[in-house]
Amino acid sequence: MSSDKSLTLANGRKMPVVGFGTWLVEKDVVGQALLEAADVGYRHFDCAERYGNQKDIGKALQQLWAKGYKREDFFITSKLWCTRHDKAEASIKRTLADLQLEYLDLYLVHFPEAFPAGTSEEVMAVNCMIHEESGGDSPYSSVTVKETWQGMEPLVEKGFARSVGLSNFAVSEIKDLLTYATVRPSANQVELHPYNASPDLVEYCQQQNIAVTGYTSLANPYFLNEVDPDNPRRAGVKLEPLMQNEKVTAIAKAHGKSAAQVLLRWGVQRGYSVLIRSMRRERLTENAGIFDFELTSAQMETLMSLNVNFKLVNPPWRRWPQE
Repeated sequence: MSSDKSLTLANGRKMPVVGFGTWLVEKDVVGQALLEAADVGYRHFDCAERYGNQKDIGKALQQLWAKGYKREDFFITSKLWCTRHDKAEASIKRTLADLQLEYLDLYLVHFPEAFPAGTSEEVMAVNCMIHEESGGDSPYSSVTVKETWQGMEPLVEKGFARSVGLSNFAVSEIKDLLTYATVRPSANQVELHPYNASPDLVEYCQQQNIAVTGYTSLANPYFLNEVDPDNPRRAGVKLEPLMQNEKVTAIAKAHGKSAAQVLLRWGVQRGYSVLIRSMRRERLTENAGIFDFELTSAQMETLMSLNVNFKLVNPPWRRWPQE
């Protein structure tokens, strides 16, 4: 049985395979949730400037250090947002100030797309839909991925980040980046669950020694039913909540585990790290308990058979390449 609780990045640094995600965690509760997560054993925290809660996370981290927890025992990630692709160093400095840290373990380019400075995600979505319908000038910034990555690379040498990487990058976008990168990306964080298994992407990253992290690991019903209801990319798509799928629940029953534990274990057995988000201590404890059982090859294939290449996080402005 695989019991390894960390992934080794290309530069030799270790990333815990189970992480606590802070996306959509409100500012008034994220601090307490993070403290609970640390108390039950989480040592990997995933953050981002876009989430709007980094100052509150920073306050919670200070409470952890005051309790005797050591910074070097934690793996902390944040991300460069789309409106600041030409300001990587200034952005990581701001993030470090908000988090009250001297360095990040991993700093990611949140999406390949660059927006004009000051453009909200909501305005960008509208502008993109208008552009698709009517044409005219591109709503995107002129900052290229190459220019963005060239701004990311010095962050390691300057000590702001131990590693740099990508988020929401497709295979062809990574291949292009590797043609000019002098610092190879250590990781790629993407949406992964049985409805969006992305086998080619996972395999390619692993072949290139790029660690993979999966978010939205449980295909939460909130995303299936409520997020972005007017997004044309969601039109006509009806999927039952993954944790209620009879194939998932049957496997869970066979192991005496919850459906969530089975889905998280599926990701870990595929060789990538998974992010978990919960405000409840008992749920955090349960979801971390995925190292005392192993899915069979048949069970892994059963879950893979649920793949329909459906992304829950699929904003209108994301220009996915045809692969």
